[in-house]
Amino acid sequence: MKKLIFIHLLMFSMFELHAQTFLVTDYGAVGDGSTINTSSIQAAIDDCNANGGGDVLLTGGDFLTGTVYLKSNVMLRIDAGAKLLGSTFISDYPDTMPQLPTYVNTYTKKSLIYAEGQENIGLIGEGTLDGQGSSFLGSSERPFGFRFVSCSNVLVEDLRLRNSAFWMMHNFDIDSLIIRNVDINNLTNSNNDGLSVDGCRNVLIENCTVDCNDDPLVLKTTGPANCENVEVRNCTLATWARAIKIGSETHAGFKNIHIHDITVEWSSLSFPPFVGVGTCGINLAIVDGGYMENVVVENVEMEGIETAIMIRLGNRGRVWEDGLPAPAVGYLKDVVIRNVNATVENNITSTITGIPGFYAENISLEDITINFPGGASNPGSSFVVPENENAKPDNDIFGSTLPSYGLYVRHLDSLQLTNVCFNWDDSDARPGIIMDDVTNTPAYVVAGSNGGCVQLASGVEEQESLASFWVDVNGVFHCPNVTSIMTLEVFNSLGQVILSKTKVKLMEDFSNLDSGVYVVALRDGNAQRAVRFVR
Repeated sequence: MKKLIFIHLLMFSMFELHAQTFLVTDYGAVGDGSTINTSSIQAAIDDCNANGGGDVLLTGGDFLTGTVYLKSNVMLRIDAGAKLLGSTFISDYPDTMPQLPTYVNTYTKKSLIYAEGQENIGLIGEGTLDGQGSSFLGSSERPFGFRFVSCSNVLVEDLRLRNSAFWMMHNFDIDSLIIRNVDINNLTNSNNDGLSVDGCRNVLIENCTVDCNDDPLVLKTTGPANCENVEVRNCTLATWARAIKIGSETHAGFKNIHIHDITVEWSSLSFPPFVGVGTCGINLAIVDGGYMENVVVENVEMEGIETAIMIRLGNRGRVWEDGLPAPAVGYLKDVVIRNVNATVENNITSTITGIPGFYAENISLEDITINFPGGASNPGSSFVVPENENAKPDNDIFGSTLPSYGLYVRHLDSLQLTNVCFNWDDSDARPGIIMDDVTNTPAYVVAGSNGGCVQLASGVEEQESLASFWVDVNGVFHCPNVTSIMTLEVFNSLGQVILSKTKVKLMEDFSNLDSGVYVVALRDGNAQRAVRFVR
C-alpha cells in the first residue's frame, strides 16, 4: 500500500472579509417562522457578493425560505439560536440543473441552498439549518438541504443540520472542501444521507456527528469527476444503512482516501435489537465502471450493524445520463482496513468479492475483531453462492446466509490477513473463512476457541528441512526430510486441530478423513509450513 499523501489545506485566507456583515433583517427578512424570506435573503447575498464579500447573517429568529443561491466570497452565517427553515411548499424550490452531468439529476434538481461555479463560500455559525423534510413525505420531488457544484474553497462549519427532505448535502465536483464540527440529524424522510462527497478533491471532514436513516458518510462519483485526496477523521456515525460507504455510484475514480478514528453506533431512532440496525459498517464498492485505489480505513469502533465489512468489484454498469454506452468493469485495488472492533447483530458474513474474470486486488485486513451471534448451521457443500454481478452492493447481495461465518472471499488477487478474529455468542457450524478463486494469497486457518483468529498457515520462517512436503490426490502426506523433532497438526475447516502427533512418518495417510477442506501444518522448532488440501 502506498503511503497516503494529502494536500495540506491552506484555505480561506481571504476570509478576513468576515468584518463585513450583511444582516438579512436589513433587507426585509422577518424571523417569525412563517414569513417567506427568499427574496430578502437573496438580496443580502447578492449585495454581499457585489461589495467584495463577507458574512450574510441570520440572527435572533427563525427565517423561512425557498431556494437561495450562494455566491462567491459570501459566508452564510446562522447565529446560535437562529434557524434557517426550508419552505414546506415545493413551488418555492425551482429546478436547477448543473452544467456538469451527474446521475443525481435523476433523483432531484431541487435544493434549499444552491451554488455552482462559485469560490470562497460557506455555511457557518452555531445555529440550525432545518429543511422541514417531513413536509415532503411520499413526494417524488424533494429538495437537498444544500447543493454545491463545481465550486472551490468551500467551508461548512459548526452548524446543526436537520431534517432534509432528501440528502442533507450534495457536494459535487468541489476543489478544496472542509466540513468540521457539524452535527447532522436527518431522519424525517427517506434517502436521508448525511455527509455526501461526490467527485471532490482535497477534502477534510472532521469532528462531525451524524445520525440518519440512510448513509451518514458516503463518497460517490455520479459523473465524470474523480474523488481524490480525502481525509475523514474523528466522526461519530449512526444509521439504518451503510455507515462508511464508498459507492455505489462509481462512474469515475476514488484515490487517496483516508478514513480514520470513527465510531459507528445505534441510531437514536433504533430500538435494539429489533429495529434500526445499520446494514453494513464499512462498504466499499466499484460497480459502475470507475476505480478505487489507495484507500485506508482504520481505527473504527462499530455496533448496531448487520455486517462489518463488504468490499465489492461488480458490474451494475449504470451510466450517468441516457444515451451513453455502458461502462466497462472498473478496478478495485490497494485497500487497507485495520484496527476495527465490530459487534454485529446477525450472521450475514463479511465479504471481499470480484466477479469472474475481474479480480479485486491487494486487499489487507489487519487487527480486526468481529463479534457476532453465531449459532448458524452449515449449508453444506451443495450450497452455491450466486455471482449477482449486476446487483447493488449491499451486505445481503448473496443472500442472508453464506457458507462461512467470518469472511467469504471470491475472485481476488492477493489478500493479506493479520490478526483477524471472530467471536461468536453461540457455536457456529460453518467454517470461519472460505476462499474461492483467490490467487497470490497465503494459506490461512482459523484457530482457537469461540470462533478463533485467522492465522497464516505457513510460517514466516522456513528451514530447508521443511522445503519439500505435500499431500497427494489420495490423501497421503509425504515428507522426505522428516526428523524426530517435528510436530504435525491437521486442522479442519473450522480451524480446529483434529490430529496432532510428534512422531511423524515419511508418509502419513489422511485418506480416511471425511470430505472437506483441511490444512496440514508441520513444525520444526520455530519453523512452520503448511499446505491446504481437499478430500
